[in-house]
Amino acid sequence: MKESYDIAIIGGGASGLAAAVTAARRADNISVAVFEKKDVTGKKLSATGNGRCNISNIRCEGLEQVMDFFGSVGISVRKDEEGRFYPYGEDAGEVTSLLTACALNEGAEIFLNSEITGMEAKPGGGFLLFVGGKETGAAGKAGKRIEAKNVLLAAGGKSYASLGTTGDGYIMARKLGHSVGKLVPALTAVEVCEDLSALKGVRSKAEVSLYKDGKMIFSERGEVQFRADSLSGICIMNMSRFIRREYDYEIGINAVADFGGDELLSIIESRFSIKGFNAEEALKTLVKRPLAELALRSAGIKPEEKASAVLRGADGRQRLDNLAGALQDMRFEVKGLKGWNEAQVTAGGVSLAEVDPLTMESKIVPGLFFSGEVLDYDGPCGGYNLHHAWLTGIRAGKGMADRCIEFTR
Repeated sequence: MKESYDIAIIGGGASGLAAAVTAARRADNISVAVFEKKDVTGKKLSATGNGRCNISNIRCEGLEQVMDFFGSVGISVRKDEEGRFYPYGEDAGEVTSLLTACALNEGAEIFLNSEITGMEAKPGGGFLLFVGGKETGAAGKAGKRIEAKNVLLAAGGKSYASLGTTGDGYIMARKLGHSVGKLVPALTAVEVCEDLSALKGVRSKAEVSLYKDGKMIFSERGEVQFRADSLSGICIMNMSRFIRREYDYEIGINAVADFGGDELLSIIESRFSIKGFNAEEALKTLVKRPLAELALRSAGIKPEEKASAVLRGADGRQRLDNLAGALQDMRFEVKGLKGWNEAQVTAGGVSLAEVDPLTMESKIVPGLFFSGEVLDYDGPCGGYNLHHAWLTGIRAGKGMADRCIEFTR
């Protein structure tokens, strides 16, 4: 480890590696160092997408720039029917390995087990970094001190702390005068007040809606996964991005979203007229048994009641109306969000208004750059967040290299 570098990158994840490759390629005489506090680079990247690595989406801004970068580092991709891009071999670890090799081949230095424990902006420009860790001695300023002309904060967010993202970058950004928005777990399961033990393990296609103070603010179709205390699934995780703890929320689940009200009622009436069925049997193949039992009880119908008796009863029509309504709008009161160990990303972060979107350089501190999850950006599931890491890393790498080149002229 040298005493000074042109570019110091804090974090060896997706955006940090993309920045390192981009910067090191831009000019041969630029010294680039990546400081990664874990014992390997890209630990979270290698685990993303259950190891498959959903690296981008056809709907993402800056797609051509990111695809050009993938081609330049040897990442072959495939697109699924929903527009999501994966490495062709669907191996996240290979993506990390390729990027790490490319960064080293381009001349970047990578230091593992090297945590940046402090950073200061020098009065005349540039930065002092204090490196602690297994390779450099005790943590804090007793560790090695280096200088850097440009610094990239690519330290990630707070989700999955075991993979190295513990919110360090936010602390450094605040100390250097940047605004950091409220940090909230996002793309995570949602805890509800109701006991879902009877539904635990059920997976059901549905339309989910989120209501804040009675007004619907989100709706999406997908598979809902029921746990004993919470709801999960991609549509629920996308919904979680809109939940903040200071409001009252309800979740509505339409378990029969393909049918309109009159059509559903007609189906239910025909099922309840079939000879010998009880109420639960009348809903078989329409919804799964635990959901059928929940809807029936909400409508005041016992699952074991004879379906024909319900249909012929004096209030039969009303009870079937209630059943249709229960199937179309199961309500659950939101208790909170699952924590950082389950959240895929962090909502909140360094204000985008304080960063140049083309170079990712700070508008407050010259020579300071940001990329990836440390920024106040969170997208839905489907490759948006990892794409944002690539794009901002590429732009930061180019911005830092160009700044170095400009100073040498």
